[in-house]
Formats: sequence, C-alpha cells, structure tokens
Amino acid sequence: MKSEAANWKLPVFIGALVIVALLINYFFFTKAAARRDAKAQDQRKVAASTEATQAAERLTKEKQEADEAQQQAAREAETKRIREEGEAKLRAEAARQKAIEAATAEHARYLARYLNSGFTRKPGVAAIGVAIESEQGTVNQNIATALTKRFKTDDVQLLNSFFKPEFVADKFVANVFAGNTGIFDRLELTNSLAGVLVGRETVAYSTNAALENTVTANLRLEVMALPVGLTRENQSWNFTANGIGFRPHEARQAAEDRIIEQITKNTNMILAPRF
Repeated sequence: MKSEAANWKLPVFIGALVIVALLINYFFFTKAAARRDAKAQDQRKVAASTEATQAAERLTKEKQEADEAQQQAAREAETKRIREEGEAKLRAEAARQKAIEAATAEHARYLARYLNSGFTRKPGVAAIGVAIESEQGTVNQNIATALTKRFKTDDVQLLNSFFKPEFVADKFVANVFAGNTGIFDRLELTNSLAGVLVGRETVAYSTNAALENTVTANLRLEVMALPVGLTRENQSWNFTANGIGFRPHEARQAAEDRIIEQITKNTNMILAPRF
C-alpha cells in the first residue's frame, strides 16, 4: 500500500512542479510582454513627439521663410515705389522746367515782335514810347517825329523807335484808344517806360467839281498820352486840317503838312509832370 501511495504522489508532485513552472514562465512571459509593449508604446510616443516637434519646426521654418519672403517683397515693393516716385518727380520737374523755358522763350519772342532792343533808360529822365497809326493801319513816322520834337525836354525822352511797326499793325494803338491797355503789362513796359504817346489818323476825301475836279483830304489826328503802370488821367489832343491836290495822296500830304505845322506851333501842348 505504501508503495502505491508513493507512486501516486510522485507524479502529482512532478505535475505540480510543472504547473508552477508554467505559471512562473507565464508570469515572467506576461511581464516581459508588458514591458515590451510599454517600451514599444514609449518608443511610439517618442517617435510621435519627435515627428510633432519636427513638424512644428518645419511649420515654424516655413512661416519664417514666408514672413521673410513677404517682408522682402514688401521691401522690394517699397523700393520700387520710392524709385518710381523719384522718377516721376524728376519727369515732372523736367516737364516743369521745359514748360518754363518754353514760356520764357515764347515771351521773349513776343517782346521781340513788338519792341526794339538796345534801349537804356536814363536816370531822372521820363522815357515815353511813341506810336502813331496812319489811316491805313501803318506807322506814321512823320507825325511821330513832329510830336517827339514838340514834347522833348531835359526831363522827358521821347522814343519814336521804341515800338516796332507790328505794334501798330496788330491794332494795339486802336486798342489803347478803346481803353484796353493790357498790352502794357504783357510787354512789361514799366521796366522801360514812364508812359506812352499814341496817335491815330483818319482821313476823308471829297472831289471838287468846281475846282477842276481837285481832291480835298480832311485829315484828323487824335493824340493821347498815358502813364504806364499808373491809374492817373490821360492827356489828349485833337488836330484837323484840309489839303487840296489833284490826286488823293497829294491832298493828304498837304493836310498832314498843315497838322505838323499845328503841332510845331502849338505852345499849349505840355506833358503833365506826372511823367
């Protein structure tokens, strides 16, 4: 009986050892597996964290690059704007200078059309430009010379060659008689003259049947003296004379000779002190 009991216990004991061994192996295997899983999970977390960090760094770098590109583009745009503004200002200034030069040249041509150069104003002497318009719209130099001689004094210098013939031809004498003296400013007469003496002639012809069909010329001369750059009153004189001839120009010349004689002998023709 003891022998049979001993035989039964041994296999049981061995089986128990096997079971314990299995349990121990299972415990350590499970724990090792858990450690491997934990390690793997930690590695995955580290890898994920690294990837996230790298992704964040990439995003940061990309943002910095984008910001730098944007700032560079802004700097280039500002540089371009400043350059274009500078170029525009230079073009505008060049255009302005060109316009000034063109206007100056045009004004110089305008002055040269109507005024003779080379005149020098004498200190203490009133310079007066003389322009006489004939009935034909041309300069009458004979009347201008007669008036120049009549009015000339030590204090007054009359210039019958100050204006060019175009001044008369372009109807400025007629404009002055009409009250339009804007030409004085446009010609800057205050730089040279104290006043102007202008005159205009009109003539009417008639035929004398009773006197061998001779021609009578009735000539009228209006003269006016105006201060330049002042608003004072003007002075004026009127002359009329008849001339007879066989031809109109002979009759006209005779009438003009009589007017010149009137101018020469008229002692009441005095320019006011305002000049």
